[in-house]
Amino acid sequence: MKRTNPFDEIPEDRTAVDNILRINVTNQMRLTVMADAKANIMITVASIVFSVTVANLNNEMMKWPLLFFAFGCTVSLLSAIFAIMPQTGYPKIPGSDEIDRESPQFNPLFFGHFAHLPVEEYKEDYAETLMTDDRIYDAIVGDIYGIGVGLMNNKYKWLRRSYLSFLGGMAGAITIFTLQTVGSADWVWSVLVSIGGEINLIWDGVKTIGGSLGETLCQWSAKCRSNL
Repeated sequence: MKRTNPFDEIPEDRTAVDNILRINVTNQMRLTVMADAKANIMITVASIVFSVTVANLNNEMMKWPLLFFAFGCTVSLLSAIFAIMPQTGYPKIPGSDEIDRESPQFNPLFFGHFAHLPVEEYKEDYAETLMTDDRIYDAIVGDIYGIGVGLMNNKYKWLRRSYLSFLGGMAGAITIFTLQTVGSADWVWSVLVSIGGEINLIWDGVKTIGGSLGETLCQWSAKCRSNL
């Protein structure tokens, strides 16, 4: 069944329509370039950090933090590669590998779709698209939608995972290193005991009755107390 064109009622020869379509396409292209550039940056950074961490695994103190960081860099690197990996899917006729030109996802302006058509059929489809403005609008908007879906479900989804993996690896490495350095929680208790002792001594000095002001203030200084 021939699908209906939702742009049949759009008035022709409107500059505003041309401008908004042009701006939308330009923005989609800019977002695509930005996503690829960010993915390439993450590939470079993750590769360098991974090489540095693996080269220093012989350090016993830094072994486990570096291993965790290396794991995060690996996941980040793979996610960034997936972000720039080309998509080759196309709408197919059920039960076959032939492209479905009647599918709402079919885009005659996308090379991943028209590459599966013979050149003469592609020319016929393109000529049919150029017949009226509403068909041109339909093709352009379909192309914008296809690019947007690819950005959201492929590039930026994997790019976000790449950033989160790198950040998680870094945070985990810092946490492991801190725990190794601190050792156990005994030092926390000793610090609390020391603070409690100081507070008790200060409070005893404040409660001193009949003592001179100097003796009371002396309780606030550990050096002074040691000389008493």
